[in-house]
Amino acid sequence: MKKQLIAAPLLLSFAGIASAQSSVVLYGIVDAGITYRSNERTGTTGAYTGHSNVALTSGNLSGSRFGIKGQEDLGGGWNAMFLLEDGFDITNGKTGQNGGLFGRQAFVGIGSQQYGTVTLGRQYTSLNDFVSPVAPVAVVGGYGAHPGDIDDLDQTARVNNSVKYTSANYSGFTFGALYGFGGQPGSLKQQNTWSVGAAYGNGPLHVGVGYERSDNSKSGTKDSTYGKWNGTDDGVFNSSINEGYASAQSQQIIATGATYDFGPAIVGVNYSNVQYRSGADSLFNGHATFNIAGVFGQWTIRPSVQLFAGYSYTRGGEVEGVDERAQYHNVTLGAQYNVSKRSTVYLIGGYQHASGVTLDALGNPVAATASVSDKGNSHSSDTQSQAIVSIGLRHRF
Repeated sequence: MKKQLIAAPLLLSFAGIASAQSSVVLYGIVDAGITYRSNERTGTTGAYTGHSNVALTSGNLSGSRFGIKGQEDLGGGWNAMFLLEDGFDITNGKTGQNGGLFGRQAFVGIGSQQYGTVTLGRQYTSLNDFVSPVAPVAVVGGYGAHPGDIDDLDQTARVNNSVKYTSANYSGFTFGALYGFGGQPGSLKQQNTWSVGAAYGNGPLHVGVGYERSDNSKSGTKDSTYGKWNGTDDGVFNSSINEGYASAQSQQIIATGATYDFGPAIVGVNYSNVQYRSGADSLFNGHATFNIAGVFGQWTIRPSVQLFAGYSYTRGGEVEGVDERAQYHNVTLGAQYNVSKRSTVYLIGGYQHASGVTLDALGNPVAATASVSDKGNSHSSDTQSQAIVSIGLRHRF
């Protein structure tokens, strides 16, 4: 009798293991188009020239990528998961994100529908998770990014060596936090990143808010790496908007946004505050603040046809000894036609006008120049205005 009592739970345990479900999925986006850019700058800092350019480009409406994701049922409502995602340029087959094999995302984790999930690896911040879905890019495409994607709502950056918690959904409310280890001996703060965020969705209304801070403490004045992004890893500072602040000791972003779905139309608003601060070994001196506000919308005129538009205004940080701050007006217009559930033909364009004074890559005050979208979609202008137009095809699989 005792043997039967002992054997029963063992058999039930093996049955649970045998019934555990696992799955692996291959997915991706391939996006290519013919693009015109005006006033694209070439040359070196302080000696730029500008030329118009027509080229085949990748990732105009959505970044081209492929990924593998998997999940295993552990029983009791728990599951293990992983995700490996690579970005690439369809025009030449090269890997994006500075050559990282899975540069877009790479993480493994465990979670449940009741308690949420914990993931470890290279990940987006909690600000990205909760604010980007109600930001312009989610509604009007890649050209809707704020100038140079300065507030990271187009998810240009990722955090290496990070641990992230994302809650379960509690009647429409979700929240989360991320910590990225700086990997510096003797310091948990040096070159680390941390972020928190929350969102609420109920029917047609969705609201998100997030905060993130990245430390860039240095070993000396010749150390110009930027902690969270390690220099040019994701191209975050490769635009005329904020390249002069890449050596600041810290960056802070506060962002919020909301969308409302009226059925045939979706409208949204957003606000971001970006700050750069100096430190003991900072090559950037002072404190600079950028404020960004915008409105955007999408209108479905037929089940397969959508029109979209967006506008944002960015007011730049103060430059020591100069009263006129940089300002950027950005307009996005576009249309897409879904030829099938997976394939979309699109026409999308952006225009930006800059004024005032900012810092160049060497930290010198210069006239502000335009830079539509982020580094992945555009190249900074050598003048105060820039236009970019693409016609292309996007396929999801």
